[in-house]
Amino acid sequence: MEATESLVLSQDEHDLLTEVLESEDGRLAIEIRHTDKRAYREELKHRLHLVEALLARLKN
Repeated sequence: MEATESLVLSQDEHDLLTEVLESEDGRLAIEIRHTDKRAYREELKHRLHLVEALLARLKN
């Protein structure tokens, strides 16, 4: 689903959001490696892809 509104952030907000998403990216990668349940691992992978997509958008 594509959002139609833009989010305007101050530089501090942008930096904080980037930092939080980078932290979540690392945490999710570790959790995916340690998860035995396939369904949960797939859910985590989906979340990781969303986090990576947001980071890519923030870094452009």
